[in-house]
Amino acid sequence: MNVLILTVFLSLLLACLFLLFFVRERRSEDLSSPEQDALRPFDAETPKSALRR
Repeated sequence: MNVLILTVFLSLLLACLFLLFFVRERRSEDLSSPEQDALRPFDAETPKSALRR
């Protein structure tokens, strides 16, 4: 029973750490990834509406 409690505790701890680091990384505007930089030219385009048939 102690192993189960320890496993659940560590899993919740890791999940909280992941969420914390994810939110912190998404809020920082100074740092950008190469993937985001590669998609910047598409920011200026306006999406076209789909043709309805």
